[in-house]
Amino acid sequence: MAQILLVDADSGFAHMLGAIIEGLGHRVHHAASLREGRALAAAAETDVVYLHVQLPDGSGTTAVESFRSAPGRPEVVLLTDRGDPDTAEEAIRMGVWEYVEKSSPADRIILPLLRALDYRGRRPSRRSTASLKRDDIIGSSRALQKCLDTVSEAAFSDASVLLFGETGAGKEVFARAIHDNSHRAGGPFVAVDCASLTRTLAGSILFGHRKGAFTGAEQNKDGLVLQAHRGTLFLDEVGELPLSMQKLFLRVLQEHRFRPVGGRNEVTSDFRLIAATNRDLEKMVSQGTFRSDLLYRMRTIVMHLPPLRSRTEDITELADHYLQRMCGKYGVPHKSMAPDLQETLRAYAWPGNVRELIHTLERAVLAAQDEPRLFARHLPDHVRISTARAALQQRRTDSTAAAQLSRDEDTASGAPESRPQAPRPCHTCGTLPESYGTPAVQPESTDQDLPHLHDTAGHNTAVPQEKHPLSPDHSPLPPFFTFRDNMFRDYLRELLRRTDNDIAAACAMSGLSRSYLYDLLRRHGLRNGGTTSGS
Repeated sequence: MAQILLVDADSGFAHMLGAIIEGLGHRVHHAASLREGRALAAAAETDVVYLHVQLPDGSGTTAVESFRSAPGRPEVVLLTDRGDPDTAEEAIRMGVWEYVEKSSPADRIILPLLRALDYRGRRPSRRSTASLKRDDIIGSSRALQKCLDTVSEAAFSDASVLLFGETGAGKEVFARAIHDNSHRAGGPFVAVDCASLTRTLAGSILFGHRKGAFTGAEQNKDGLVLQAHRGTLFLDEVGELPLSMQKLFLRVLQEHRFRPVGGRNEVTSDFRLIAATNRDLEKMVSQGTFRSDLLYRMRTIVMHLPPLRSRTEDITELADHYLQRMCGKYGVPHKSMAPDLQETLRAYAWPGNVRELIHTLERAVLAAQDEPRLFARHLPDHVRISTARAALQQRRTDSTAAAQLSRDEDTASGAPESRPQAPRPCHTCGTLPESYGTPAVQPESTDQDLPHLHDTAGHNTAVPQEKHPLSPDHSPLPPFFTFRDNMFRDYLRELLRRTDNDIAAACAMSGLSRSYLYDLLRRHGLRNGGTTSGS
C-alpha cells in the first residue's frame, strides 16, 4: 500500500481522485494549501504527490523541489486547470514525474500514479550521496543536493553526460566527481579545452598523428581520445568545438574508433564522455553552429549546475573551506571570518561563481597578512562597491513598493490615493486640522466665539470678517521655523498614533525610509508613543 498526497484547494476534485486511488488499495491524504501539504509530506514518507500549480498560499510550481526533498523522496505529478507549454517545460526541468490537466479523463490522471509506483518498486538502489567522493563539492543546499543525486545516477553507468552551467560554477569538479565514483575511477581523466582547439591542429590533438603526416610530425603521437582509454574524456566548453570537427567526433562517439592523422589503420578507445558548456546548444543548433545529432548523442544524462547566487546558504561553508586552503598555501595562521565579511559574501552576486569566490578569498588573505580575522574591508573594492550599490537600490525599491502598497490600500478603502502629507495651516484661521492633534498656533483673538466652517481637508474656514486674528492689527505671526517644527511634531505624533508605534507601518504609511523617520523622531524629540523628550 502506497502513501499518496493530494495538494489541491478543490475539495470536490480531491474527493473524487482520492476515492479512485483508495479503490486501488492505497492510502490518501489531502491538503488544501502548500503549508498543510508540506507538513503532511514531512510527517510521513510519501510515495507520490499530486500537486496543483495554483494554491491559496502560493504557486505549486515553485514548491516542487521542497516536496521532492521530503522524507521518502516522493514523485510529483503536477496538476493544472489549463495546460501551458512553458509551465510544462519548467516543471519537467524541475524533475516532476508528469504534467497533467485536471480536465483529462480519469484514467489519464491515474496513469502517472501507476507508472510512478511501478518505477519506485523496481528502480535499483543507488549509492547514497553521503558516501560519494566529493572532496571539492562543498555545501548542503537543495540545489546542490539535486546535482549530487545526478552524480550518483551517472556513476552507475557509462552513459554520456552533458553539464550546463555558468563560467566558474564547477563543471569540471562535478565531471571529476562522476569519474571518481564510477567503475572507471582507476582509469585516466583526460580534460580537453575545446575553446583552445584550432581548426588546423584539432584533429591531431584529439586523434593523434603518425610520423611524417605533416611538417613537424617527427614521430608518432597519441591523441587525447586514445589517452582516455578505459577512463573518462571530458570535453570542456564543447560549444566551442569547431564545426568541422563535430562530424568527425560524432562517429568517434558512436563507434569508439578513429584514424589518427596520417594513419592507415583505425584505433579503438574505450572512453566515457562527459561534456560541459556555458552556452545554449539548442539555440546554436537552430542557428546552424552546432550539430543536432551530436547534441542528441551527448545529452543522455543532463545536469544543470546552479550559479553560486542561487545557493547562498552554501557560501559560508565554501568560504571557510577555501579560506583554510589559502592559509595553508601561503603559510599564514588560520583565519576566522567576521560577520560583516560573511554578510558581504552572501550579498554579492558572484558573476564568476565559485571560481571568483576562490580568487576573492585569496586576495583577502593576502590583504590581511598576519591578522587573525578577515573583515569586509579586506575584500576587493569592486565586491564592496557592488554590494553597497545593490543594498541602496534594494532600499529604494522597498520604499517605492511600500509607498505603492499604502496607496493601493488607501484606494481599496476609499481613501484618497496619496501618501499622508504634513498638515498645512488653514489659510483663514492659521490652525492645523483637528485630526492632527493640538493646533501648533493658537490665534490670539477677542472673538473666541467666532463661528467656523470646515472644508473637506479638515481646515477651519472662518466666516468672512474684516479683521483676522493673525492680521497686523492683532498678534504677530510666529517665527517660521517654530511654526514648521510644530507642524512636523504634530504630524509625527499622529503618524505614531495611527500605526500604534509600529515603525514599519509608519514607514509604509508615510513613504519615509526607516532611517529618515528615526532621524525625524530624534530631531523633534519624540519617542515611540508620541511623547516628547521634554514633556
